[in-house]
Amino acid sequence: MAENNSGAGTRFLLYPQAPTTRGYEKPELVWISDPLGTVGAGPSNDRMYVVDPAIEKTPYEFPFLPPYNGPSFPMAEPGPDGHFDHLDPDSREFLGAHVFGCVARVLDIWESYLGHRIDWHFAGHYQRLEILPLIEWDNAQSGFGYLEFGYDVSESGAAHPYALNFDVIAHEIGHSLLFAEIGLPPDGFTPGPDFVAYHEGISDLCSLIGMLHFDTAMDRLLRRGSGNLLAMNELNAFAELADERQVRIAGNARKMSEVGEEPHDRSRPFTGAFFDAVVETYHNMVVDQGLVDLPRHGIADARDLNVDLADRYGRAFEESYDLNHFRFKAALSDARDIMGTALARSWATLDNQNLDYVTAGYAVCDMLQEMNEGRVAETVMECLYWREILNPFDTFTIGQGRGRNRVWV
Repeated sequence: MAENNSGAGTRFLLYPQAPTTRGYEKPELVWISDPLGTVGAGPSNDRMYVVDPAIEKTPYEFPFLPPYNGPSFPMAEPGPDGHFDHLDPDSREFLGAHVFGCVARVLDIWESYLGHRIDWHFAGHYQRLEILPLIEWDNAQSGFGYLEFGYDVSESGAAHPYALNFDVIAHEIGHSLLFAEIGLPPDGFTPGPDFVAYHEGISDLCSLIGMLHFDTAMDRLLRRGSGNLLAMNELNAFAELADERQVRIAGNARKMSEVGEEPHDRSRPFTGAFFDAVVETYHNMVVDQGLVDLPRHGIADARDLNVDLADRYGRAFEESYDLNHFRFKAALSDARDIMGTALARSWATLDNQNLDYVTAGYAVCDMLQEMNEGRVAETVMECLYWREILNPFDTFTIGQGRGRNRVWV
């Protein structure tokens, strides 16, 4: 008999990083918001379901789209208590449950930031998202009504399913999330170069923000650097310390003058600016709380970090970290959620036909102002200037046409 705590949600075991990553060999127990008893075999619920092809399936490509109607492996079943945390991580059924749980986790995070339910952009054609956890393919993709995952083959010849990689899953569902919130450009319309790059950047940020909602990942990141996130950042000499792929992607030093038109490359300055802002906001919080003896806005100077300055930062954090781990963790959680909320709520102001980095950047600052986070907005502006996304000599009226007349200079 299922336990009587339906309001608490449903339990899954999820890997914050691929289980081949050092320190993440064991999955973490996670609750998703679906009430107990509402997630059925598959797993499945009212907006997505897992089907695991039992024959070699090629990736979906128009006009061949869901649903998959071929033979399939047995579905993952909930345990006697209604949860899915009983599944063996080495089992085939766990693959589907892991993808399902990761997608549900990402939706929970971004719906909490948005303040509303996310409805699929393909809802007029498909009621539910189809998830295929393992097909014969060396890639993964998010498409119209589906998510499907192949596997990577290591140098040793071992196969590593992308269905166990939260980074990949969160990135792919990030595309669907963004299409749901800002829509698709009209048929025949060719968007500018920033549209696809923004999609790639936001999808990477879905992975980064999602990872920072796992206790395992938060604790590991903070403890390895004694609370100093600059030790995880490519802006200094210690990038090799970061096993977490999301941090390596977001912690880049690329400016707009250093990237081309290829979407993944062009996405890096915006992703990097967002990461800079999270790190600097976190830094300012721990300084304001008296946890670290460093000046405010020091990270802006540290973008040209040298060995002496890196050593100074390291000593300052090490002196206070051991006795204050949970206060550092709370500050990082706050910085993560402030930036995540502003980013998510900025989407309602964007036009999918005219989306560019300048508008997207100012939209985040606008939302921060609405949230009474003006100091964080200033931090974001500084980060966008450094990345050459904004010109510090330009002026721009925030919220044009929405009854505001704030001007940034």
